[in-house]
Amino acid sequence: MPLVLLPLLLFPLEDGRAPLGLNLSGVTDWSSELVFVDAFRAARPWISQSNGKPWGQGGPLDVDEKGHVRSLRDGQFAETVVFTDFSEGFPSGMYTCLYAGKGELDFAMDARVVSREPGRLRVEVKPNARMATCRILKTDPSDPIRSIRLIHPGHEQSYEQEPFLPEFLERWRGVRVFRFMDWQSTNNSPIKEWTQRPTLDQHSQAMNGVALELMIELCNKTKVNPWFCMPHQASDDFVRRFAGLVQRKLDPSLRVFVEYSNECWNGQFKQAGYCRERGKNLDLSKNDYEAQLRYYSQRSVEMFTIWEEVFGGRDRLVRVLAAQSANPWTGSAILDWRQAGKKADAIAIAPYFGHRWGDPKKADQNVALTADQLVDQLQEDLRESHKHVAAYAELARKHGIKLMAYEGGQHLAGYGGAENNERLTQLLQAVNRHPRMKHYYSQDLQHWNEVGGDVFCVFSSMGRFSKWGSWGLLEHRKQPLKEAPKLQAIRTYLRMQDNRH
Repeated sequence: MPLVLLPLLLFPLEDGRAPLGLNLSGVTDWSSELVFVDAFRAARPWISQSNGKPWGQGGPLDVDEKGHVRSLRDGQFAETVVFTDFSEGFPSGMYTCLYAGKGELDFAMDARVVSREPGRLRVEVKPNARMATCRILKTDPSDPIRSIRLIHPGHEQSYEQEPFLPEFLERWRGVRVFRFMDWQSTNNSPIKEWTQRPTLDQHSQAMNGVALELMIELCNKTKVNPWFCMPHQASDDFVRRFAGLVQRKLDPSLRVFVEYSNECWNGQFKQAGYCRERGKNLDLSKNDYEAQLRYYSQRSVEMFTIWEEVFGGRDRLVRVLAAQSANPWTGSAILDWRQAGKKADAIAIAPYFGHRWGDPKKADQNVALTADQLVDQLQEDLRESHKHVAAYAELARKHGIKLMAYEGGQHLAGYGGAENNERLTQLLQAVNRHPRMKHYYSQDLQHWNEVGGDVFCVFSSMGRFSKWGSWGLLEHRKQPLKEAPKLQAIRTYLRMQDNRH
């Protein structure tokens, strides 16, 4: 298929290349990406414990709607994991733990309390720490322990004004868009109303997503444009309030990317089933899948309209419709339904490459290859992906809108049972670490530019490799750049941008 040039870029670089976006990895206690100066913001929900009983067998735990422990029964204590599986070592040193309320707080595993006073602990995190937990041993029901903060060394005086770790901010300097799909816990989200949203005063930011205020603050500080994903069950009131907070708080020089949920075409997520049922109930098509896509399309447009009303127009908005990269028909179905293509600014896809290598039917055949041999064959995967990209470039040109990538990069992961094949997992991880992966990422971005693609959001920022995939550009914060070929390609792309500025 011949190359098709698209309309002018939304954020053109000086040489006309596409701007680079990034999917930020989710905030969890097991994530290797450290984001916040307050380490407790990544703690998991409280776990009910009892001395002498197995993990998590402490009986019903009394917590409020924000996840704070209100009271404890006799013999019961509450425990949360602050960080875990840090094979490369959590930052060591003397942390400051602050909290409100009355009771007894303690730390365990690779962290220990070295001094105490009401509302304040000094906590030593050991060198090469792998895991630490926090325990509420006693709490006063009339004034329960809450608002726990665990401040990294050197940040006690500034953590409220500077909530993000400097290394996190510096690592992604030059990126033009942050997609917050994982920060918002978008997939399978239960959120319907504004009262259910993540807030700053909840137990942690790892319960049901990160507070919108923190996402806005990150973008304001870094001057990076946000890409938000609205929960699939969100009411009109939720969307309006969300948009209103963004309109009031976000730097007016920044644009806002708006997308309804994530991959509503993908049957593995609850949002796809939701769209299917809504589409069937509204009798949008006799074909269930087409009804699903049509509901996604029209709900997206309804959501766009609310954002436009709140913002007083479309100038600062980038209204995104998303479709399946490998199936351009889904893009046509979404754009054509009730002329949705005329009410959007972009069609977005996830042009991954390498998906076939995780096929359970070919696992035994694939594990016979060496990493070098598999890398040699990735060129064919790129060619196949680029065919789909070219088809979408033509579709976007036809509708007069931009082509974007909501996600992209390698997709070397076992599935359908193949994720449990250890030899396959080791092979796919070795390919992700192979020096030539830098070339494939660079080549992928080059082709994206050749067809006139706009914002390309790589998936994802940082994360340990596992049987579920090797998604991170970087595996952990201490990984040398020379061992991270995917990040090398991204850094080179961003450096070329910086040099031209």
